Order: sequence, then C-alpha cells, then structure tokens
Amino acid sequence: MALTSTSAPARLCPLARPRSVMTAAAAAAASAGPASRLQALPAELVMELPKGCKVPPATLPLLHQVLDLYAQRTPRLGAVVDKVTRPGWPGVGTLGHDHFAFRTFGVPGLGISSLERVLVPLGYARVDDDPPLAFPNKRLVATWFTPADPAARAVLPRIFVSEIQVEKLSPPAQAAIREVTAWAAAASPEAVLVQVMSSLATGSAPWPRPSLDAYEALLAESEYAAWVMVHGYSLNHTALALHRLPPAGTGADIADFVARLQAVGLDMNAEGGFVKVSPDKHLLQCAVVADRMPLTFACGKTRQVAAAYVEFVQRLRLPQFAALRPEEVREEHLREGFEVGNADRIFHSTTLAAAGRG
Repeated sequence: MALTSTSAPARLCPLARPRSVMTAAAAAAASAGPASRLQALPAELVMELPKGCKVPPATLPLLHQVLDLYAQRTPRLGAVVDKVTRPGWPGVGTLGHDHFAFRTFGVPGLGISSLERVLVPLGYARVDDDPPLAFPNKRLVATWFTPADPAARAVLPRIFVSEIQVEKLSPPAQAAIREVTAWAAAASPEAVLVQVMSSLATGSAPWPRPSLDAYEALLAESEYAAWVMVHGYSLNHTALALHRLPPAGTGADIADFVARLQAVGLDMNAEGGFVKVSPDKHLLQCAVVADRMPLTFACGKTRQVAAAYVEFVQRLRLPQFAALRPEEVREEHLREGFEVGNADRIFHSTTLAAAGRG
C-alpha cells in the first residue's frame, strides 16, 4: 500500500530551531571537518548546495562526515562507483543521494525523536505519513524527514529513520537493550543530544559494546536489534538516485542497473524480487546485500557481522506531469515518499549478510 500521496505534497511539521540544539549541532559538524578532508568518499557522492539555499552551515559538513564514515566500512559502495557508474555513465560528475537511512532503539530518550532533535535544527522537517510507516512483523515503525527549503531537496537526501519497538521483544531481549540504554532515560535531553551527535560524527555507538553471547542471543530474535546494538547511529545505507542519471527525464533504468551490478559480482537482495515495486508502479528500489566486517566484542571474541549496504531508487514521473518535456522534469514532478512493502524487503539487505549470504 502506498503511504504517501502521489498527487500532493506530504504535510510537514513546523521547523523549530532551539539555540542550544543548534549550538551542539554546529560544534559536532565543526569537529567533523570540511568536505575537503573526506578520506573514503568517492568524489561523485560529495554534495554541493545551490546558491541561495536556506540550510544551516553545519548541515553539509555533518552529512559528509556521516557519509565518509559509512564509505570507509562499505567496500561495495566503492565497487558500485568504480565498476558500474563510472564506466556506465562516463562524465557524470555527481550521483545524487535519494535518502539516508538510520536505525535506532525505541526506548525513552532515544528512538526516532532523538534523531529528530538533530535533524530539525539542521534544516529538516518531519513528514507525517497517513497511515504511519509501520512494519508489524519486524516490530518496527519509521518516519522520514525532508529538507525544509525546497531548493535543497534535489541535493540533500531525505532521511529515513526507523526504530524497533523494544517493548514487543522478549523479556531477555528487552533487558539486554535497556541495560545499555538506561542512561538516556536518566539523562537530560541536552546530554542525550550530545551523545547522539558524537555518535553520528564518530561512527561509534553511544553505549558499551556487547559480549558475543549477548549479540548472538539478540540476533536470534531480531537481526535489526542486533545490528543497532553493535552499530548504534552509524549510517545503515545511502540510496543512490537512479532518476538523476541520464537520460534526462527518466534516469537510469533500474532493471538494467541490476544487471550491471550482477555483472560485476555484487550480490543483490532478492527478497520479493531484485526490483521492489510500489503498488502505483512509480517507486522502484533495489539493494546489494550488506558488506560484512569483523567486530571484536567486549568479551574479546571476534566474528563477522553485517555492516552497511547500498540501495538504489528510481522515482518515476507522476501521471499529471506526463506532458513535460524531459529537460523540464524536476524532483517535484516525481513520485515522493516511501512504501512499506518495498522498505520491508529492503530491510533484508542486512539480514542476508548476518546469515552469511552474500
């Protein structure tokens, strides 16, 4: 079912900018450094705002820092750029980010609201889907944020944030999660904000690393919860915007793109088919299976865990804009929002990696 109207813009919450939050955001972004210091991020994935955008100065440095940390632990991102986009679309200097995705625990002080307190002062506005984005089988809920300045929406990513409903897990799983997150319920909102910002800027979780036994027990019940336990607020994935590649007006065909990814040996998330299609046929998504990385646990033992992955999105032109010439088509003419059925299958990109597949 479609969760965002395809004929009218989603309703945005008011944009508030508490000074203390902005100060913390600016400090974290300043510590991250300018885009020129990025180490692992392919040049095509660096974002540049058009002149006149009303975006706080801290926003782009922080997003780039988060993205660079993600690139350092996601070798398949480099493989996509080196082996697929550069040879397939020579001369294209920029690959757009459709959205970033973060995961978190739905517990007091954390969850979606903890990232909302970061994103709103950075120039983002929350979108209210009706009905809300919910994944009952995975015990997840989600929402997303869009740049409040329309001029930035073709450059800055949407931000998709999900949280696991901890209260719906087994008592042992709840106890394991609440043990490492109890500090957030007891801390002031400002103290939590600093910890979340630091986690984003450094790629470290804002709680102690679990033992291997604790991780595996959580993994047996919820791969999502186990992923959050070891990765915290690290970027779960970026979704590259195929609709911003040539040809103008339509972008790269996603089925052709899947074939290119497979041709260079990248394992695809086949849950529900390689290409996930929304009921209205205007939102098409696919993803490679997540990278895996060695992680040393608190007990000193090391094992391979699911890391991050790369998603690809093709947003098609809405029917009411069918008469536009290709060169006239802009982001606002394309299918907006997210779709539960697609997202539910995309979540499996880490599940498959955690099981050692791909």
